[in-house]
Amino acid sequence: MLSDLESLSVLKGVVAALRFHDDGTLAEAAGHLEQLDLQLAAELCYANGRIMHHGSDMLMTLSGTGGWPPRGWMMMGDELSVCAVAEVACFVRNREASFNEVFRGLAEASGT
Repeated sequence: MLSDLESLSVLKGVVAALRFHDDGTLAEAAGHLEQLDLQLAAELCYANGRIMHHGSDMLMTLSGTGGWPPRGWMMMGDELSVCAVAEVACFVRNREASFNEVFRGLAEASGT
């Protein structure tokens, strides 16, 4: 039986999947990134998630409506993107991936 991260890492277009702790340290990973790159990736995902939560707090205050904080986020580059839900993230080749499938997998892996 495949772990949640291994299941994510075999989705079409996914380069690597990772889970990180609430302090940005790497908890576990699957896929094809070097160990140093994985730790930097965990720190990036943690930091970007905190920024997204801060922004959602401001939007809730400004709009006066609920529906925040966000469940996940995506940072899209020309060829590679980072997608995350809660403490689980993956790096994806844009042209190969179904982002709907990736986010479904992330939601399952994160338990949200």
